[in-house]
Amino acid sequence: MPVPYEPPDLHPVAHGSAPLGAVRHTEGPGARHGAAPRQLSPGGPAGEQPAPDGPPLSVAPEDDGPPVLLKSSRASRAPWLLPAEPAPHGLAADEAVLGGLVVRAGSVIGPGHRGQGKPRQDAYRIGRDRAGHHLVIAVADGMSDSAHSDVGAQVAVSALVNSLRTALDSGTPLERLDHREAFLAAAGQMDAVAGQRNWDADQVRAVAVAAVVPALPHENGRRRVWLAAIADVSAWRLCQGRWERLIGEEKGGFDPSAVSDYLPHRPDGVSWGIAELEADCALAVTTDGVGDALAAGPEARRWFAERWARPPALGTFLGQVGFDQVQMHDDRTAVVVWCGDRGRPA
Repeated sequence: MPVPYEPPDLHPVAHGSAPLGAVRHTEGPGARHGAAPRQLSPGGPAGEQPAPDGPPLSVAPEDDGPPVLLKSSRASRAPWLLPAEPAPHGLAADEAVLGGLVVRAGSVIGPGHRGQGKPRQDAYRIGRDRAGHHLVIAVADGMSDSAHSDVGAQVAVSALVNSLRTALDSGTPLERLDHREAFLAAAGQMDAVAGQRNWDADQVRAVAVAAVVPALPHENGRRRVWLAAIADVSAWRLCQGRWERLIGEEKGGFDPSAVSDYLPHRPDGVSWGIAELEADCALAVTTDGVGDALAAGPEARRWFAERWARPPALGTFLGQVGFDQVQMHDDRTAVVVWCGDRGRPA
């Protein structure tokens, strides 16, 4: 995970006005997970080392690397090292169209992991119900002090999507989807996988967020989106160039990286709610590697709002998810959904 840093003085983004259930927010001691919000200013975190001279064969001179958010980081130019054991690494990406929805998904290992030969602890999965009436999304972030959290995150997203698909296929209306049932199913499968591999369940800890989006809008042109999350993974709404957090804990307290609720041990800590998505809005479901940037300040929010005003090409989107920014070295994952009902995407 990212190297130590000095906690910045940031102004949190206020929760949106969507009719959401109560979002749990805890402070104080807890299990560590992810990276805290970073200050968007010059200077690297304590202990950051200059990047080495590079591998024997350097990249092409015209390759400038990932897009810079505000300030480039030396860590982003370090070589990518493979994990010692087989594990998720590097990046993953998808694009899709379902009904009136246009989807881009990307997950990129952060400099804090790839330069140390660690696995990518983020994971995502996208799916649909059998009838094609709903898009189902799950995003998870493995916890840094959990030895096999990359496996836990992969199992969690698969279990969440499968559980929600099963409920939708059985005729359960979106508004009546059971968030506890879905997250308990994920916890049970994570525990089972740990047992099969002779691991303690504590070694596969992760936090997760899930969303269900109707493929077509209601008669009023809007969609009612089901959301559920545990800890600081989050979902955001982008409307008219402005970001609004819909669900997910805001970081704070003495140790912003600490969380009190997580899978598989504490699935009851999940919050949930319903939010509306208008035809000219987008929904972003993210781990804190992207969510922290959205919460950090107006410059970063503007950067993403300009680039995600309409669906970019998949390669471009993946590069944007893998943005370069000093003191932001965590894995980052985003699944972004645009309502394409009003016209064809860019």
